[in-house]
Amino acid sequence: MEHRKRIIPVIILIVLGLAGYYAYTTYFSASANGNTASGFIEGEDIAIAAEVGGRIEAITVEEGERVTAGQELVRLDRALLNAQIAQTQAALDTAKAQLAQVKSGPRASDTAAARAALDAARQNYAKLRAGGTAADIAAAQAALDAALKNHDKVRAGPTADQLALLKAQVDTAQAALDQAQAAYDRAGGSSNPNIGQLPQSLALQQATNNFKAASSALNDALTHPTSAELAGAKAQVDQAQAALARLTPDAAQLAGAKAQVDQAQAALDRLTPTADSIAIAENQVKQAESALGVLQVQMSRLTLKSPVNGIVARRAAHLGEIAAPNAMLLSIANLDPVKLTIYVPETQIGQIRIGDEFPVQVDSFPDKFFKGKVIFIATQAEFTPRNVQTKAERVNTVFAVKLQIPNPNFDLKPGMPADATLK
Repeated sequence: MEHRKRIIPVIILIVLGLAGYYAYTTYFSASANGNTASGFIEGEDIAIAAEVGGRIEAITVEEGERVTAGQELVRLDRALLNAQIAQTQAALDTAKAQLAQVKSGPRASDTAAARAALDAARQNYAKLRAGGTAADIAAAQAALDAALKNHDKVRAGPTADQLALLKAQVDTAQAALDQAQAAYDRAGGSSNPNIGQLPQSLALQQATNNFKAASSALNDALTHPTSAELAGAKAQVDQAQAALARLTPDAAQLAGAKAQVDQAQAALDRLTPTADSIAIAENQVKQAESALGVLQVQMSRLTLKSPVNGIVARRAAHLGEIAAPNAMLLSIANLDPVKLTIYVPETQIGQIRIGDEFPVQVDSFPDKFFKGKVIFIATQAEFTPRNVQTKAERVNTVFAVKLQIPNPNFDLKPGMPADATLK
């Protein structure tokens, strides 16, 4: 029993020695042969920033969360842009409707109305340009002269002779009234019960009416002309002058009538689609479509998506904040693929080519090999960086070589030391 206790430690020492020897021969022999190069796993950090500013409406990820390419990360407020898109869409619909209307042509009723307006304008212009006949002009001139004469007569009022005659008629009527009143009184007047049947009563009544008529005529003459009479006479003069002017148009009237013809012709032409009018309508549609396209592009930029598969390394923004243009909101670590930079001695660099593949191991997965593909070989030698520990014996100059390693499960993390076994 005591003998066994002494043998067991010896056996353990022998086993440990053999294991150490195996490790030494495999590890350091590889280093001595220069077949292993070491470095650190490198990831690519991608900054997520908005091209346009806006209030942050939603953030769908947290730090450390795994994301996939195309996944929505941040969404900015889009209320104003939605309103602008709706307005531009309405303008586009209107432009398309106008284009369709131009191509289809006008309705028959619209064309008929435009032609009728053009014919009327042409007739009016022709009539003005031809002017009136000599008889028409003479008649219009006579009417104007009569209206002017009447206006002067009304404005002057009654003459002195007319007033004297009217005054004499009043005096004569007064004298006849006095005589009739005297005869009436001699017949007993109102005290005679039969006075109404006597001729003196009838004579008094007639004399009274004659006196009132003469007095009214005199008073009427003294109050004329009234403002209404003057206005009426002036209106007759204006109408007569306008009638004469229409028969003898001036340059301004002819120009106005010609402008009406041109306007009517243009209105009819607009109803007839031409190549130019169709091209203009088509350009309006294209402009509206372009404006809508710009807004839709701006809308797409309000939603920030992950460009790669990776992990959210940093979240610098919060819900409700205002995102400034080009300011980083999130940082995504691109871990598929990752890269490994190794430094190959000058004596071995000639054996490595772009596209070569080498097995790579990390301490976290000692039994697992990752496939590294050469994507870059430095064209200039450099001294071995101090922070790179290689299993091969260091030499004075080395060449940087980058390996790209697929990492779909994100097993490899930035900063992990890794060893690549060279051929």
